[in-house]
Amino acid sequence: MEQLVKHLITRGVLRTPRIVVAFRKIDRRDFVRPEDADRAYSDYPLSIGAGQTISQPYTVAFMLELLAPRPGEKILDIGSGSGWTTTLLAEIVGERGKVTGREIVPELVEFGRKNLAKYPFPQ
Repeated sequence: MEQLVKHLITRGVLRTPRIVVAFRKIDRRDFVRPEDADRAYSDYPLSIGAGQTISQPYTVAFMLELLAPRPGEKILDIGSGSGWTTTLLAEIVGERGKVTGREIVPELVEFGRKNLAKYPFPQ
């Protein structure tokens, strides 16, 4: 996981300290299917089922840097899929903030819930 973070920092896409900390703390491996666990730290999207993917880490880092979430903010994550971005956002906004993830594909709703439960955020 640390190699992935260093790769994103070296590429210049991951810069903000709070976002870097979230990437180090929220393990992408916890959000991929078991058969993809050995590829969790690769910088490309992976299937999560139902024709959907967990986004490429570069893309997620780029998006979060542009969004520039801050502690205490309230954020709505539409199409939360595996829950990885939702969990990264929850780590970034902290206890005073709130992140609500929305997903309409029943299979992914359950997958995301199980993944989110691996972290101590209110659900």
